[in-house]
Amino acid sequence: MEEHTESWQLRSGTWYRDPDSETWHLAASPNGTAVNVKLSTQDVGRMIGARRDISTGQWFPSDFNYSPQTGTPLQDPVTCLDSPWVPPFGAPALSDMTRPPTRGLRQTPAQLTLARSNGRLDPDRTLPALPPGHYRFLVDKFDVASSTLMAIEPEQGKLLVLLPESKIWSPLERPAGGILAQGLKNFRGWRMEVVEGVRGATLYFPTAIGLAVVTPTLIGLSYAVEYFGEGPALGGPVAWAGEVWLPVLGKNGAVNLVGKPPGAAEPIVLPTSVLAPKNGYEAPVFDPHHVIWPSEEGQLIVRLDQTGKKKAEWIAWPDGLRPTFSLGCPLLFGFFWQQCWRGQDESLEYVQMGKLFPERAAIDAPRLCTGHVSYKNEQRIEGDPWMQPEHVSDGTSSTIVVPLLESELEHAVVGLRIDAPQGVLALLESDQERHRAVLQLQAENRADALFGTLSVARPWLTSLFVYDAHLWVYHPELAQAYGWKLESRIERPDE
Repeated sequence: MEEHTESWQLRSGTWYRDPDSETWHLAASPNGTAVNVKLSTQDVGRMIGARRDISTGQWFPSDFNYSPQTGTPLQDPVTCLDSPWVPPFGAPALSDMTRPPTRGLRQTPAQLTLARSNGRLDPDRTLPALPPGHYRFLVDKFDVASSTLMAIEPEQGKLLVLLPESKIWSPLERPAGGILAQGLKNFRGWRMEVVEGVRGATLYFPTAIGLAVVTPTLIGLSYAVEYFGEGPALGGPVAWAGEVWLPVLGKNGAVNLVGKPPGAAEPIVLPTSVLAPKNGYEAPVFDPHHVIWPSEEGQLIVRLDQTGKKKAEWIAWPDGLRPTFSLGCPLLFGFFWQQCWRGQDESLEYVQMGKLFPERAAIDAPRLCTGHVSYKNEQRIEGDPWMQPEHVSDGTSSTIVVPLLESELEHAVVGLRIDAPQGVLALLESDQERHRAVLQLQAENRADALFGTLSVARPWLTSLFVYDAHLWVYHPELAQAYGWKLESRIERPDE
């Protein structure tokens, strides 16, 4: 900086003040991290919770309550107050991982109630366009004061953050160069974990060289990464029983379970004699008692034994059954249940997971499931996996509802209404054909709300997330995400 610029050491960091223009710029955070030169004053102000003089638009350190220029009270920090959203379905790990809740289903703790229900299908907002890719979206405060949106491209190993004032996506870079190692080949099996710490969030990814532990520094537009496991990840990580666990490929072709305690320098390695599944593992499901990574060949399970030690085991699917994962996640009805094809007649059964001698229940047709709620064609079913819908269809409709996400509140389900005259199985096998899909929100004691449309191939790859009090919809064929405002929004001071 030039000699006439003043340097101020404040609780919020190191600031430079230009006496001529009377402008303030953050130079470094309280821990000494330099502000990236690509960040505008406005984006830095939003990130760190700086204050503004409404009359002049100038930004000032959050340490100040009044404008040094005009003496007027400064505007409270402009921050986004969203709860964390961890992809793919929004449920974050608890800070106490010793007794985690049931997780891994297509369920979110977020309330999904649209602010308007007048049938208008166009979105309320759009996000800036993204480079081509298949993105997942994460919302967290990371190491700053305001909730920030991150776009993750696992196949390309890219992390980008949204700068809301500049309205652009900015990549995070590693100070030492290079990129984050690529993720899983099985897109259905991909997930991540976020563990909150005193200084910010730590991100856990599955990668081609094991478990990646990522520490973002948003003010520096950078991240640091360490890898654990010494082998390609075979499934998604799980925060469970005090560690983050991940199955990786061992040197002998068998699976090793790698457990990383937060803050520990070395992982725990739990070798198994289980051969790596041909197509990797599907997304895991877990509760306080065990973690299950399902695959076409069987289920890899880690439990706590009577002494509190972790124990791995393998359970094959019952003879004559093969799982079908394209119909959604397992159903939770007391236990986890997985849909399987039976024998040569192609009938379906629900099979209890994690049991050597499981209970089984025949069903008459495929069910598309989010965890608690499932759909038979367009008919909604709750609870018991072998129940029939309350209202039996007359068989004339060719509409299928593909549920995407279920809220734990009111069991609200966002799904896609798609015309499928050949049935659900033919629909899910149509990789190239474009389909018109109508977004639907269905909840207990509320009228169904139709709120948007998509025309894309494989519309069931649509992902949802909540950010800045909007429900956002994204598909890999779309250049940007579309947002619909949610109820109970906390208004920002400048709106």
